[in-house]
Amino acid sequence: MMVFRIFVLCLPALGFFLQEKPQEAPDAKWKVDFALKIVQKDGKWVFHIDGVTNIPSDVVLRARIYAVEKFKDFKEGEREDEEPLVWEDDGGQPAFHVFHAEGGGQLHEDVYAFVRRPWSIYYRAKVHYFPKDQTDKNTLKMGDEDFERKADLRWGDDAAYADELRVRVNEVAKDLVAIEKLYGEFCDRYPGFLKAFDKAAWSQWKEPWLEKIEEIEKRNATSYSLWAVWMERQAKMRVGGMCELLARRMIGAAEAHFLEGAKTQERVQELIKGFHDYFEEAIEVIGVNAPLDPRTVGPLIAAYEKALQPLRAWVADPKGAADAVLRPVRRDALGSLIAVAPLLQNRKRGYLYVNAVSVRFTRLLELIDDKPSPEALKQGLEEHDAALAEFKKFAGLP
Repeated sequence: MMVFRIFVLCLPALGFFLQEKPQEAPDAKWKVDFALKIVQKDGKWVFHIDGVTNIPSDVVLRARIYAVEKFKDFKEGEREDEEPLVWEDDGGQPAFHVFHAEGGGQLHEDVYAFVRRPWSIYYRAKVHYFPKDQTDKNTLKMGDEDFERKADLRWGDDAAYADELRVRVNEVAKDLVAIEKLYGEFCDRYPGFLKAFDKAAWSQWKEPWLEKIEEIEKRNATSYSLWAVWMERQAKMRVGGMCELLARRMIGAAEAHFLEGAKTQERVQELIKGFHDYFEEAIEVIGVNAPLDPRTVGPLIAAYEKALQPLRAWVADPKGAADAVLRPVRRDALGSLIAVAPLLQNRKRGYLYVNAVSVRFTRLLELIDDKPSPEALKQGLEEHDAALAEFKKFAGLP
């Protein structure tokens, strides 16, 4: 009995010694040791890998580059998200760079090349083995399971990223200003062609107009479509969408009427309105500072300032009853401000400026009702004018 008890007590220890070693993954014997770097070559920024491997040179390999975002999750701790720099439907270059190891197991491969300087973020290169790419002979040798090897690169630093973001926002703002100007040119010229269409004059105006849009499109196409750089992804998508709306849809609908007799005038007007709304939304979403459309907001602010003229004259020389002056000023000036509000439905920051003007104007009217001193009146008007100047600066008005 004693012997049996000793045997039972020793079973856990025996289990420890008899425990099998963890089995290695089937692909463990295949080594791919490499580094990722970014170099300039032939006027482009190239993602390049260098390394060695024991994978035979007749085996097909694929390389791909990813942007890596690192997050801290309160449940899972630190985690990573990978996003391909090039997707299958990008069209500019293949999503995967296909290659073979060189003689002696050397890896020296240019994976991607971009015109625009890469963002200062984390990148990851992966070398993939896919059985579907192989001959039967190589599959028997290498295995029928996918595997990959990776190498990371932190390109630049946070300060560089902040500077790149500032520069890129300014570039996008300039493109948006140029796009809105081109939109305004279409809106100004289209009614004239509706009244009297001249094919030669239309072509003479349209061709240089389209060339300017194509320049913006080409520049926009060099941007990265990365969720890791949310601003640029939004900018690329929305700038591209507006160029498409102008160069293809609006021109296409107009020419369908001019050249083919189609009844597309209503469609053109819908596109004109739709462009304006989309533009305003893009400004807000991307977060750039761009002027408002002077054709819409300019006349309203001019009407507002005209309505204030009797009030300014009275503040400069407060003689006679104020009521006779205030009644039409209150009606006409507030009417103009109220008309500005719908133009800002997608430009949320604009409300702050209009609201500040409205508040100062209302306070000025209340001040007059209290029969203040001339100095207080002038101060109230100066505060109002300062708020109005801030709005005009935001709106891009002189």
